[in-house]
Parts: sequence; C-alpha cells; structure tokens
Amino acid sequence: MNSTRMIRLFRTTVTLLIAFTLALPAAAQEYKEAYNAALTAAKANNLTEALQKFTLAANGAKAAGDTDVERRSNKVIAQIEYKLGLSSTQADDFAGALRHFDNGIARFPSYSKNYLGRGLALKKLDRLDDAIAAFQQAIQAGDAEADRQTSRAATEAIRDHFVFVASSALSKNGGRPSSADVEEAMASLAKATELLEADSDILYYTALAYKAKGDLANTVASADKALELHRGSRTDKAKIWFVKGEALVALGDAAGARAAFTEAAVGQYKASAEHYLETLGS
Repeated sequence: MNSTRMIRLFRTTVTLLIAFTLALPAAAQEYKEAYNAALTAAKANNLTEALQKFTLAANGAKAAGDTDVERRSNKVIAQIEYKLGLSSTQADDFAGALRHFDNGIARFPSYSKNYLGRGLALKKLDRLDDAIAAFQQAIQAGDAEADRQTSRAATEAIRDHFVFVASSALSKNGGRPSSADVEEAMASLAKATELLEADSDILYYTALAYKAKGDLANTVASADKALELHRGSRTDKAKIWFVKGEALVALGDAAGARAAFTEAAVGQYKASAEHYLETLGS
C-alpha cells in the first residue's frame, strides 16, 4: 500500500471515528428523551404511546449500557402490558391478552402479575396444564417480591380448578358418581395437594370422595382435618360435620354421629341433620 492510499485510509478512519463519537451523545439523548416522553404519556394514561416510548427507551438504554434506565423502562413496560392484557381479557381476546402478558414477562420477569394474567388467559384458551404452570410461576414470583396478593390469587386459582374438577365429578348422576368419577375426583384432589398445602375445601371434597368410595374411616379422618383447618362460619362448616355424621352412622357410631349432626343442624343442612337426630334418638 503506497503512502497516499495510507493517508486517505487514515483520514477516512478518523472521520468515521469522529462521526461515531459524536453520534453517541445523540443516541444517549434520544433514549432519554424517549423515556421522558414515555413518562408523560403514561401520566396521561396513553398506554399505547407510553409502551412504544418505553420500549425505545429500554432498547436505547441497553445499547448505551445504561442499566438503570433499561431496568426502569422494562419494569413499566411489564406493568403496562399487564393492564393491556387485562383489557384484552375483558374483551374476550385471550390470545391477544396472552401476547401482552408474555411480552411483560420477557421484559421484566420478576413482575408476578403477568404470570397470573397469563394463567387466566391460558385457562380461557383451555390450555389447562400451561395455565397451572403459569399460576405456579405467579406464586414463586409473588413470594420472591413479597406480592402476597398475587401469590394468594394464583394459589386460589389452582385450588379452585382442582376442587371444581373434583366437585363436578362427585356430583354426577345426582350425587351418585360412578367409580370412574370417584377416581377422577381423587386424582384431581391428589394433584391439588401435590401443588398446594391442603385446606378445608380440599379436605372436605376428599372426605366426600372417600365416602363415595365406601372408605368410611378415611372419610371421618379427612372431615376431621377439614374441621381443624376451617376458618369460616358455622353455617359453612355444617357441610363438613354432615358428611362426617353420615360416615359415623354407617360405621355404627351413634354417639359420634349425634354429636356431628348437632353441629351440622344449621343453614341448609338443618332439616336433614335434625332428621338424622330424630332417627338416632337420645
């Protein structure tokens, strides 16, 4: 390479370096301006514009190595995507909601509410296994961020799903489920206790399933555990006492059955429990 070409190459390289160096402050200024514009749009509740500007800010900050602005932008993106996902869910656009929740998770994985929303959308799309997995992630993220509300909601969503499956199976044929129905109920309740700590509802339906199966000793044992954990009213508690009383009658424990039906004689169980008490005598 001759000296003239070397000089030209040097001048070109210097020119490019100068241009690149000058471009850095401009790029930095651009993502910061996008961040400020995003804040303004968010305050005005213009979520679409805010999302676009925060995305520009996050991407620009990442390119510039500004981890603070990148993190803050992505956190707000996750919050906006959650709100947009809820709006889509309310409009029955569950596939659209899922896209919002997924983007929120991708941008800021520790924001637990997007996992909860994702689980609800997946459930509406009949992707039940995926929904349960999303609810589990919501619990984990909620616990990690001390977001007890989200963690509790996800826990209830898992419990409600498996209890619904069990109660539906046990109510078939007018409350006379087949052996296959009983096994379906037992499997659902077993899965619930695998994922969560058993509560009064799970144990109540477990007692019903054992009763339908003819396993009276475990009916009473499950009912006793349900009674121990129950935190609701006496009226709501009556159903547990009633199933325990029926099992004790079948086991020939008249004294135990009378005690159970005495507790059950309130609300919708009052008439049936009193009938048993009359039959059992004093």
